[in-house]
Amino acid sequence: MKFLIQIYFCLIGFLIVCQENVQWQAEVSDRNEKLVSIQITAEIEPGWHLYSAQTPKNAGPIPIAFEVQKNRLVKIKEPFVEKTKAIKKFDANFDSDVYIFEDKFLGEFKVKSKKDTILSMTVTYMICNEVMCLPPIDETLSIKLDTNE
Repeated sequence: MKFLIQIYFCLIGFLIVCQENVQWQAEVSDRNEKLVSIQITAEIEPGWHLYSAQTPKNAGPIPIAFEVQKNRLVKIKEPFVEKTKAIKKFDANFDSDVYIFEDKFLGEFKVKSKKDTILSMTVTYMICNEVMCLPPIDETLSIKLDTNE
């Protein structure tokens, strides 16, 4: 029994460490009197990759998805777009062609804000290497929108 408990804690520790393989950030990249551009960036550890929304739904992996939490002071004017060009490759983990991002990811969407507020969003993604995949991960990002800047 003691051996099984040790294995359990090793696996949990491994999963926690692996979830640090992607560092996410949200920032205001451009602002004019009508729209605020928000960029979402990810730094991906070498050997790991994320899946693009271009990946066919029946391929198996969970692609990157963004959900902006409702905020009555903010309206999304242009939906989320992947700015980084995805790489098409055969993924042996899923036995199909997929679109991935390695090293870095950049995406953007545009909003209009009536007043200063905090905008929160959730990014859902799956990360894999050549041997294994981790379960889908939800990461919450927040950004301050200042109408006076």
